[in-house]
Amino acid sequence: MAEPLSVLVFEHLGAVGSDDIPRMLALAEDHSQSLNDPVPVTKRLMNVLVEAVDNLNRHCSGRLGDATFALLVRDRFGYRLATGNVVPCVTGAMLSERGTILNMMGKEDLKAHYMKILTGAARSSNGGAGLGLLTLARKGQPPLVMSCDRLSPFTSYFTLEVRVGGQEDYFNAA
Repeated sequence: MAEPLSVLVFEHLGAVGSDDIPRMLALAEDHSQSLNDPVPVTKRLMNVLVEAVDNLNRHCSGRLGDATFALLVRDRFGYRLATGNVVPCVTGAMLSERGTILNMMGKEDLKAHYMKILTGAARSSNGGAGLGLLTLARKGQPPLVMSCDRLSPFTSYFTLEVRVGGQEDYFNAA
């Protein structure tokens, strides 16, 4: 029997507007439901998608916002979400460092760290406390895959890949 192929659920190129987010969520949810994914897998997928595309919406760099992308693929291992956007160099370096630390943490450590940040005072209305990346690490399958490529002395291109619905999710849902 042949291996199932990867299926493109959606692709988005360009700045992410508030109208784009519900469209991407609907495409992903419809696809997940059409495959009869377990409810926990669909919920995790929606949590990851909301966080990732909302971050693209909030943190795109002005005139370079059109250099943004979001791509969701379904393959035999579950879902793979990839995003990319231009960020200030310091932001890209910080995100990469945080991601490396989060990748070293287990599920219980991630949960404890999440609760600690929620009760702390470091958050603002635009984030900044690292909850977005932490949510992706908690709801996705490890590891987060990131790269940060310098475009200029001031900007970098940050890409992130997160998996949802790996074997662990399917076996725990049964």
